[in-house]
Amino acid sequence: MDNFYEIITTSKILWNLIYTRYISMELFSFRWFITVANMAIFYTLLYLIIDRSRLRELFFFGSLLSVGYGYVDTIGTTTALWAYKSHFLPFKPSLMPYSYTLHPIIHMFAYQYADNWRRFLITNTFATAFFAFVAQPFYAWVGILWLENWSYLYSFLIAWSISFVARAVVLWMARVEQNHAPRTSRLNLSPALQPAMKPIDKDNELDNHKRE
Repeated sequence: MDNFYEIITTSKILWNLIYTRYISMELFSFRWFITVANMAIFYTLLYLIIDRSRLRELFFFGSLLSVGYGYVDTIGTTTALWAYKSHFLPFKPSLMPYSYTLHPIIHMFAYQYADNWRRFLITNTFATAFFAFVAQPFYAWVGILWLENWSYLYSFLIAWSISFVARAVVLWMARVEQNHAPRTSRLNLSPALQPAMKPIDKDNELDNHKRE
């Protein structure tokens, strides 16, 4: 039996419940202002601290994280493993303050200050631990986040894995770009992503030697 229209009807009922709760209980509440304040703080930190010479690289990394975290958050809220009792906007899942703001920005800082895999292992572990064992318990304590059959350790392991995959993709894409970009374009890449190139004077010496 096709229950498509039953699902649509239920979705409309759910939307009415969410919107009514948002207007009457969530909007401009203490928890709503906590969410807004956290977003403002982290976007301000991003503006002040981010390396502007590597914006393309860092925002690409952050975008990959947002996609990964957003997908996981959608699965978790859809299957009722966790839910948000307070929303910045009356939509489900509430991705903006967490999967699209707090989580990616923390890991973007971890990426920015790590120029190799060993250092990234350290910075990313600290960033993931902060999110899983500090930020999430805080949100649960103030009544923003509700957990059901879920552990903060699961959040740590998933976030840690997604961030490592995202860095691997960024480095792989940079390598592909370097292999296909003209030599002059490679000079515009960040130092961490620039390929090893022979100095011009050494190239000239080799050319002169071949002519002789």
